Amino acid sequence: MSESHLYRIVEVSMKRESGRKDIGIMTVRQALELPEVPSLEYSHPELNSRSDGRFLTRDQLRDYVRCA
Repeated sequence: MSESHLYRIVEVSMKRESGRKDIGIMTVRQALELPEVPSLEYSHPELNSRSDGRFLTRDQLRDYVRCA
């Protein structure tokens, strides 16, 4: 695990029927400390994925930290 990857910034949002609700901007570590809610999505820490609509699941975010 790369300690530095835990301090990268992600945007957390919640998928809803009416669209996406922004939760906040935080570090990867803080995002992974949030309760496990299936509708939460995370921007990629190294890409501007918010602008192209791609988001990571919690498992993908956790894998990003492990593989780094």
